[in-house]
Amino acid sequence: MIELLNLPATDRPAAGARGAHPGEEDWTGDYHPDPGFFHGLSCPFGSLNLEVRVADASARLHGLSSRQRADLAARYGIFARPVAGAAVDVEVDLHRSPRPGFLKVGRAAKAEAYRLLMRREEGKLLAWSYEWASCCDFAAGRATLAIGDDERTVFDRSIENFLRVVFAHLALARGGFLLHGSGVVRDGRAFVFFGPSGSGKTTVTTLSKGSLVLSDDLILIARSGAGRFEACSVPFRGLVTPPATSDARYPLAGMFRLVQDERDYLEEISRPRAIGEIVQSLPFVTERPEATARALDAVGDLAGQVPVRRLHFRKDAEFWRIVENVR
Repeated sequence: MIELLNLPATDRPAAGARGAHPGEEDWTGDYHPDPGFFHGLSCPFGSLNLEVRVADASARLHGLSSRQRADLAARYGIFARPVAGAAVDVEVDLHRSPRPGFLKVGRAAKAEAYRLLMRREEGKLLAWSYEWASCCDFAAGRATLAIGDDERTVFDRSIENFLRVVFAHLALARGGFLLHGSGVVRDGRAFVFFGPSGSGKTTVTTLSKGSLVLSDDLILIARSGAGRFEACSVPFRGLVTPPATSDARYPLAGMFRLVQDERDYLEEISRPRAIGEIVQSLPFVTERPEATARALDAVGDLAGQVPVRRLHFRKDAEFWRIVENVR
C-alpha cells in the first residue's frame, strides 16, 4: 500500500513566512508551485493517450510514451480504456518537470509517511509531493501533471497518487466519496469496513474466503441514478496488491468501523458520530471548507440510508454471522 498523508492547514508552509511563498523553496528545501509554474510546460513523455474510468468518473492522460501507456494499461486493467473520443471529466496533460522534485525526503531516522500537500488558488486545486506536482481546473475539465523522473517506479507512483486525488474530487462532485476502507461482496451486497491503519481492513478480507473482495485499502462509494449508495472497486493499489477483478457497482449493505476486540458484536452509534468517523476516513477532500461541507452532506445522506455500526471483532470469520444480518 502507498501511504499518503494529507497535512492539515497548520502543517503547511504559511504564506508570508520566510521562503515559503508558493513558487519558491522554503527553508527546508521544499518547493511549492503556484499556477504559473504549469504555464508553458512543453515536454510530454510521448504522444500516446490512455483513459481511466471508475464508476461514472473518468480522466484521460495525454503525453505518454509507449512503455508508459503499456505499463499503466496493465496496472489499471479493467479500468483502463482505449481512447475512443468519448467525453471525459478531466483531460490531463503530462509533462516532464523542469524540476527533479518538489518535496524533500526527511532525514530523520524514522521513515516518514508519504507527504502530499494541497491548496486551492485561482479556482484551481494544486497538489504536489516528492517527484510530482499538478494543477487541476475541475470546472474547465483540464489538469496538468509535471513528473520529475520517468523511471518506472517513480512514474507509476506519481500517476497513482495524482489520480487518487483526482478521483476523490470527482466522486465528491457526484455526491459520493473515496473511502480508506475495504469492501467485500456477499450475495450481491457490498459490506464496507473502515478505520485507521492497523484496525483490521485487510484482515477482514482475508477472513472472507469465497467472497468477492473489492479492495483492502480504497473503495469508491457512488450514487445510483435513484440516489442509492453503491460500492465499487478502484484501480488504485499498492505496488504488490493484486488488481481488481470487477468494476461493477454493488448496493451498499452496511458500513462498519472496525474495532479489534476479544468477542464479536455490533455497537450502535449515533448518526453524528457515524458521520464523524466516516469523514475521518476520507482522503484528499477535506483540505478546504467547501470540500469538507460537500463531504459532510454526502456522508450525512449515506448515514440516513445505510446502517453504520462499530464492529468489534476477533481475528475469526465468525463476525460474518452478525454482519450479514444487519438492518
